[in-house]
Amino acid sequence: MISPRHFFTEKLLEWNREMNTRNMPWKGEKNPYRIWLSEIILQQTRVEQGWPYYERFIQNYPTVTKLAAAPEEEVFRLWQGLGYYARCKNMLAAARQITNLHHGKFPDQYEEIKALKGIGPYTAAAIASFAFNLPYAVLDGNVFRVLSRYFGIETPIDSTAGKKQFDTLAQELLPEGASSEYNQSIMDFGAVVCKPQQPLCADCPLRKKCVALHNQLVPLLPIKTKKLKIKKRYFNYLLVNYKEEIFIRKRTDSDIWQNLHEFILIETPAPSDITAIQSSEAFRQLFGNITFEIDRVSAPFKQQLTHQTIHSQFISITLKKRPDLPGYMLVARNSLNNYAFPKTITTFLESNHLQLF
Repeated sequence: MISPRHFFTEKLLEWNREMNTRNMPWKGEKNPYRIWLSEIILQQTRVEQGWPYYERFIQNYPTVTKLAAAPEEEVFRLWQGLGYYARCKNMLAAARQITNLHHGKFPDQYEEIKALKGIGPYTAAAIASFAFNLPYAVLDGNVFRVLSRYFGIETPIDSTAGKKQFDTLAQELLPEGASSEYNQSIMDFGAVVCKPQQPLCADCPLRKKCVALHNQLVPLLPIKTKKLKIKKRYFNYLLVNYKEEIFIRKRTDSDIWQNLHEFILIETPAPSDITAIQSSEAFRQLFGNITFEIDRVSAPFKQQLTHQTIHSQFISITLKKRPDLPGYMLVARNSLNNYAFPKTITTFLESNHLQLF
């Protein structure tokens, strides 16, 4: 009698060869640079959203040395809209590591891959297995879900014990000499069959031995212990116009959107109207006794991040005299396309056709 483990691997590979029609441009790719690029782009990003970015990066930077030599501002503009900008910063740093430490040749050993900036165990395993067929199992959200349901594992996947248990199991299931095919199979299977919502259990080739299905646990697995706390933040952006120029700055603090640009920002603990903002100490410190005119206040904008919800409004102000604003620079209004901004600002600019009201 075939064991549940052998049944699992056998049926999974059979499904991949005969039924898996999931198409992505990096599938079957053996170039480690392209695999790495796709993995970084897909961190916290849906395939449909990341796909065009992957193609643009390959077109603009066909090799890791081309990426390493690219100006930072240019790379960030290309990344604009993907979010989680630390990924972009780390990606550029890793490209320069490969160029400087490995002479432009992508490392082909797991530990050397994992030593690159921004690469953790999952990404290192994916590159090692897909590019070099090394025996390392990947563990992403899809894999956690498939394993927890099929084997009926109720250990929380975000606990220390759970991570160790799933890592050991995933490695033990890896078929000898076929790590690349197996890893792609289980990731695709979790994405299109064993989905988070409305999984295709009736047509699942693993249903015969799936513990969760037989014990009516499918909607409950996998289990997480930590509940995500969402913080609300309120950004009041001042579009301060002086002649045909506008003030912007680059965010350099260890906060969201590091290395992206923004307009003058007054953050408040709660929604605030223009009267309250004008009378605030932050506003007075910015402009003192300079005469200004409020042109318009935008409708509210909202951007949902993993741990935060950003509520923004944009206030257009015209000044008669140039203020001294340390940390900010004056740029031509028609040159804003040359700078990388967070999504909430680009959405505002696009909705106003870059005319700033």
